[in-house]
Amino acid sequence: MTRSTVLGKVAGCARRSSVIAALLGFTLLLPAQGASAAAKTPDIFGIWIAIDSKSPNYSPQWRNKPNTPAPEFTAWGAEQSREQGRLGVELPTPGACEPINPAGYLGGGLFPNQILQGHNQIVLMNEWVAVPRRIYTDGRPHPPAEDMLPSWQGHSIGRWEGDTLIVDTIGLNGRTRPLNGYFANAVSATPESLKVPRLPSSDQMHLVERIRLVGNGNILEVTRTITDPKAYVRPFSNTVYMERRPDIDVQEYYCADNERRTDEGH
Repeated sequence: MTRSTVLGKVAGCARRSSVIAALLGFTLLLPAQGASAAAKTPDIFGIWIAIDSKSPNYSPQWRNKPNTPAPEFTAWGAEQSREQGRLGVELPTPGACEPINPAGYLGGGLFPNQILQGHNQIVLMNEWVAVPRRIYTDGRPHPPAEDMLPSWQGHSIGRWEGDTLIVDTIGLNGRTRPLNGYFANAVSATPESLKVPRLPSSDQMHLVERIRLVGNGNILEVTRTITDPKAYVRPFSNTVYMERRPDIDVQEYYCADNERRTDEGH
């Protein structure tokens, strides 16, 4: 073998090594498959609030949908509804300053919500409620019953199915305000408010939410299914719509600092 032949082979090997190194370097610059999938997750981060009738986003198609079928109480549920509907002159309104139920957390009133979206957890904040909701999206299951610590907002786990976030919540303490919260005037009991039966919940409540963007990403649709065998004969569902509002912020509010006992009767 001549000297020129040997040098040619060495040069060829060097070129192949350079090509392989370049390809490896290019591969390292490419996003991982998981990162690519995460990048496709719908962006629900931001401030959301119930759609005002004067908003440019307002449309009849984004009108909230009522409970279907109509909630039917068990004996326990009917008694709880009556208790929660007593007038403030009889006794303090139950849950006057306690957190609202997670079923009414998103879109449950005139206060804005903030959604903080991380890679393995989503945090919901409601200006009306001092307690946040945490939705774990890292694939963990609910804790076993013996390890569950009942709480105001329960234990929530979530997963994406296409463009829809499925949130499953259990582990509630059963002490929150009524499910129909703000719209049943759950802060105070007045003769007018008692025309709407209050919808109680128990520590057996199981909430499933389906959350997705509609309206070119400016509207958040939240469909909720409530199953509570202690309070209701059968499950029921409803849907609320919220609009994205980057022009406002969630402010600090705490019920105990904003009581108006004379005006509200509690």
